[in-house]
Amino acid sequence: MAVDGASGPRGYGGGIVFTTPEGFKIYHAIVFNFKLTNNEAEYEALAGGLRLAQALKISRVSIKSDSNLIVGQVTGNMEAREGRMAQYKDLVLALLKGFEEFKIAQIPRAENADADLLSKLTQYAPEHVLKLARVEILGRASIETLEVTAIATGSQFDRSNLVRADDHWMYDLMEYLTDGSLPEQDDRARKVKLRAPRFQILDGKLYKRAFGGPLLRCLTNREAKRVIEEVHEGVCAAHQMSRTLSQRIILLGYYWPTIVQDYERYVQKCRTCQVFYKYPGRPATYYHPVSNVIPFARFGVDIIGAFPVAQGGKKFVIVAIDYFTKWIE
Repeated sequence: MAVDGASGPRGYGGGIVFTTPEGFKIYHAIVFNFKLTNNEAEYEALAGGLRLAQALKISRVSIKSDSNLIVGQVTGNMEAREGRMAQYKDLVLALLKGFEEFKIAQIPRAENADADLLSKLTQYAPEHVLKLARVEILGRASIETLEVTAIATGSQFDRSNLVRADDHWMYDLMEYLTDGSLPEQDDRARKVKLRAPRFQILDGKLYKRAFGGPLLRCLTNREAKRVIEEVHEGVCAAHQMSRTLSQRIILLGYYWPTIVQDYERYVQKCRTCQVFYKYPGRPATYYHPVSNVIPFARFGVDIIGAFPVAQGGKKFVIVAIDYFTKWIE
């Protein structure tokens, strides 16, 4: 994980670049909507990267920063004397305790170009840049925010995201799998009993068992909308039809009962899909004007030759072509 922070007249920001063991990269930029020094921006970028790594379930992380001061204070080689810097150091050390293993090292600024570029982005960056890098807006300093983390076991789940009436299928299943309680409505209770054997709860989230594949994470309406938008017109911008893309969503490891129907409604509202839709019955080529509508209404005659003299002294050929059927005589 490479991090960098920037503080200047054009704004305040942080850049984070995750590189997987396979070489894939994840780009993340943070815009700070508050004033801070350059060293504080470096700490904010590092803290934001550690929080993101924890959200991605990363247990071992190698951190790279071009700030000698930040690396020295975190490793203990330098002392954080100023009050806010000491608070940032304590925050980072507390976040690092959530990892099984971590390393932090200083690298030259030239080797940290990607993170440096991300630290200078804003929420008004070009659309093609926003498709590659996620931009997060931070409204207040991390040392001023008290974070409380709820510990979820296999038998507990978070109800906070289940806010819409259409999400009741997840709520009902998770309640039934947790403590065996059923909805009061008979039809909903019957559906829950039939569906329950195909679902399970892991780390407070609902998953559906798939035939011959990994578990599929069940999504709320809000999460499903974001997945549809990203798969349909995200970085790759496939703009494919509903059944093709719904199958792709399942292959990515997501599930909700109305994937196909939701995707059909989304495609109908997509301007790109409607403009370039191939209407059935339309010819594959352009129309050409036809001068005749019946055979032999018009034909052309020509003489070709001379050829070597044949039997009877014949050495020319008279050719007639019908303009409608292109028949040659």
